[in-house]
Amino acid sequence: MRVSSLSLLAACCLAATACTAHAEDAAKPSQGSGETRQVEDFHGVSVSHGMQAEVKVGPKSVRLEGSSENLSRIQLEVEDGILTTRVERKGWSGLNGRVKIIVSSPRIDHVEVSGGGHMNADVTASDEFDAEASGGAVLTVRGVDAKKVEAEASGGAEITMTGRARALDAEVSGGSQLHAQQLQGVSTLDVDASGGAIVEANASDSVTGEASGGSIVRLSKRPQKADLDVSGGSRLDTSN
Repeated sequence: MRVSSLSLLAACCLAATACTAHAEDAAKPSQGSGETRQVEDFHGVSVSHGMQAEVKVGPKSVRLEGSSENLSRIQLEVEDGILTTRVERKGWSGLNGRVKIIVSSPRIDHVEVSGGGHMNADVTASDEFDAEASGGAVLTVRGVDAKKVEAEASGGAEITMTGRARALDAEVSGGSQLHAQQLQGVSTLDVDASGGAIVEANASDSVTGEASGGSIVRLSKRPQKADLDVSGGSRLDTSN
């Protein structure tokens, strides 16, 4: 009986060890979960299909992280200086699981994310800077330093920007939000807000444009000139 008990105990220990090892293996990233891609020079990035993106300023590099199956379906193209992601569809299915793209370039003056993607971007100084988000995407931009910034958000997307600019053009619709209160030095703000959009910004000289369909334009203080056409339950909020 003692031998049988010892044998049973040993078997249980082996089983527990095997389960623990299996759990640890499952927690580890799969082999081949990242790869570096070679692309042409680019100054902008456009990401879609729910990908997560990190955009940095530095020597050109592009790295993808995810399952080998997903990575095999992702194509990268540079079109007019914009690095763009393409996904080869299999039937009706999109990507299965998380995919992250990490890129850097000496110059970044355009960032764009769509289809539920998330992007965090550091950018460079430029005369004009463009930021676009759509389809529930979330875009965070740091280090803006431009004479003019154009920001466009639609379909429940959200953009947050920090840095400096002289002029801000904002086109926000479909329940989207633009948070640009931390964009310093803005003198003129031109707004096109519709469909429950929210625009938060500052402008020392003027705010112009229109807000409709229950949209809100929120400023920390009233500029010298406010010429905003407000309709359909929309409003302009200022702290003073």
